[in-house]
Amino acid sequence: MVPYGGVKIAQNVNMKPEDIDWNGMWNEALKKAPKKDNKQRWDKIAHKFNEWMKTDDYPQNLAEKIHKEPNYTVLDLGCGNGSVTLRVAENVKHVTAVDMSGEMLELVKKNAKERGIENLSYVQSSVEDLDPEAVGQHDVVIASRSLGGIYNLKEELKKVDNLASKYVYMTIWGANAREFEKELCSVMGTQYHQHPDYIYVCNMLYQLGIYANVEILDCESRPMYCDLEDVMDRCSWKLGWNTKKIEDEEKKKLENFLKTNAVKKEDGTLDYPTNNPDWVLLWWKK
Repeated sequence: MVPYGGVKIAQNVNMKPEDIDWNGMWNEALKKAPKKDNKQRWDKIAHKFNEWMKTDDYPQNLAEKIHKEPNYTVLDLGCGNGSVTLRVAENVKHVTAVDMSGEMLELVKKNAKERGIENLSYVQSSVEDLDPEAVGQHDVVIASRSLGGIYNLKEELKKVDNLASKYVYMTIWGANAREFEKELCSVMGTQYHQHPDYIYVCNMLYQLGIYANVEILDCESRPMYCDLEDVMDRCSWKLGWNTKKIEDEEKKKLENFLKTNAVKKEDGTLDYPTNNPDWVLLWWKK
């Protein structure tokens, strides 16, 4: 047995790529990771997330990759606060923004109003619960960082593909995206579980007859934090610790690690050199 991302693959010299159960391995890996994709979690963090995105170059970098035409309709699955959505909406006919979090959708509406963007409609739903007939087919479908916590992803990939008539764009964790989280888990004495990354998705798409283009999304902006409290909040959220009470002793360990490893910038914000973004863009033309 050969381990991959915490999941063991049986060795078989006659095994073909299409014989490997990538969907099953994805599910097994997700079971071990903290559950993060739920409405309440995103509702709670929505307004802070909106602030975090103001210093992140990811939305701009992704939006520039997406093929846009004035007559295009776009479906944005897991739109968050609209940081990608609104950049795309400025260059197309219409965008349907979908998110499980009502608070996030309210932020999209607010941000759209501030920028004078009106060519939007809104659907509150998770990707899994989305009714394809209700939203209909769009020229372009975007799934920006929104597929990582979905079980039985292979079926959802089929649905995403069917919803697009021209292009699909999705971003998934890269292989080196979690170094900072590994360090945090080590300090806290909690077990770190490798989140399934883009290679699972590439192989599931291949098994579906979809031969996606693969690009490392070139993002340079690491998260910057206002102060130690901001770091504590954001790290707890990323690791799913904000859903449980952190004991005083554990909190002290985390504070000491974050104080020791922080690099203070000239503007007073805190930076962590190992907290690098690593997102992979998968896209294909229909």
